Order: sequence, then C-alpha cells, then structure tokens
Amino acid sequence: MSINPTVTIDGKPVPLDECGWLEREPCGCIVSVVVAVVEAKGGTGWVLATADQARQHFAPKKRDREQAEKAGLTVELITMKYYRENIGANWECEQHATSEAAS
Repeated sequence: MSINPTVTIDGKPVPLDECGWLEREPCGCIVSVVVAVVEAKGGTGWVLATADQARQHFAPKKRDREQAEKAGLTVELITMKYYRENIGANWECEQHATSEAAS
C-alpha cells in the first residue's frame, strides 16, 4: 500500500499512519477506535484519511451510518500517542465512568 499522507492535528503535521479514529456517543463515551492506516499482506489493509471514510469503516451499511448519525455519534481523528497517553482503557465519559475505571 505504502500510502502515508500527512494530516494536521492541533496545528501540527502528523503522518496519518500515526493516527486513529474514535467514534463517540454524544456524552463523550467512546464506542469504537480504529487505526487510520493498516498495511496488510495481500492488499487487505486500509487508509482512512477522512471522517467519511472512518464512518464507512465503523458502519459499512448505509442504514447503520444513518442510525449512527441519528444517534449523534461523531468521529474524531487523534494521534495514537495521544490515545496511549490519555485514553487507553478509559472509554467512558466522566458521566459514565465508574470509580474503578476513573482511578
């Protein structure tokens, strides 16, 4: 595949293969996460460079994307470094986090 565009996050250029997409509920809870670039043997990987591509990856069927939109799900591009350092296993928003998950 060897395609690696650069994106801008927080005003800084970042190689897309160092990024991932989050899918969030309106409250902030994370529903899904996917790395933006996967290079796999046989060409089975992907490059998710846009929010629309990420939405299609999370919900391949049109009706599922429409349901996600109606439910207020959003997608957000982040660096995987940010994910590792700040999110990790903490997928719940403050409202839904348990005391054990928050510690």
